[in-house]
Amino acid sequence: MKTVAWGSLAAAVLMLGGLLPHAQAAKPPAEAEPVLVGVEDDCAPFAWVGEDGQPRGYSVDVVRQAFSEMKVPMKLVVLPFERCMREARQGRVAACFNSMFNEETAKEFHLHEVPLFHEPLGVLALASAPRAEVDPQALQGRTVGYVQAYQYPEWFMNSTTITRVPARSDKALLLMLARQRVDFALYGPTMAAWYLQTTPELRGVKLRMVGQLSNDGFGVAFSRRHPQGESLRRGFDQALAKLQARGAFKAVQQQYLKTLEP
Repeated sequence: MKTVAWGSLAAAVLMLGGLLPHAQAAKPPAEAEPVLVGVEDDCAPFAWVGEDGQPRGYSVDVVRQAFSEMKVPMKLVVLPFERCMREARQGRVAACFNSMFNEETAKEFHLHEVPLFHEPLGVLALASAPRAEVDPQALQGRTVGYVQAYQYPEWFMNSTTITRVPARSDKALLLMLARQRVDFALYGPTMAAWYLQTTPELRGVKLRMVGQLSNDGFGVAFSRRHPQGESLRRGFDQALAKLQARGAFKAVQQQYLKTLEP
């Protein structure tokens, strides 16, 4: 990650029958219903809810630009990620973002060709931690934090030798690591950098990425059960290609995408 209406059509011309007795009143054109698109509510800087209740973030801006390029009226529906994907899966919304692009998602949804962004699944530690590279083997016997409802590798979720500690939110996970309640946190470095720079409770905390488990693509999962799902996916691909060719996303990247200190 929130509701934004787009592309309402012009009102019909009003003909005053009393003044123009022989004129025929113009029939107003049918107003296009906006397409409902789900957006997750807690994944800064890619998508989150601002203090005004409206969606914010890199992906939000990119998706809005793409639908504007498509000339398709669109309304964002803010939902927790699991519910967002469920609503799209059932066709109640036309799509949901930010979804991980993998084989499992591709079986259930129409995915556009180029992800909106890539974000590593990083192993984060305090900046004061030893600088040795941390791989999956090095997590054995350690305490590792993660965010509930996010997608993680099966080997991690099924491990009997890693002590997993769930956090209810992104901020809670980073606070857990900052307060040394876990040895490591599995989390995206771009997301971590954003929170460190924008969250008062994390001011002065320094983290770094000591390992990388994957580098995943994320984007919009278009519903296979929604009647417009496939056509919207095709139009979205075309719109993204045009916008990228014009360099339309450079300012958005500079605004939202931060980096951790090395």
